[in-house]
Amino acid sequence: MNDETKRRLVYGFFSLVLSALATRLAMYLTNKLLGEPLEELA
Repeated sequence: MNDETKRRLVYGFFSLVLSALATRLAMYLTNKLLGEPLEELA
């Protein structure tokens, strides 16, 4: 495995992890600011 392949794998891994964390953080902050969502539509 050459350096470019390793770089792409590490980049992809960090991209996936950070995207998931950003989504969770956005949901957490939204719920803190506006309250928990209502479950009427379920």
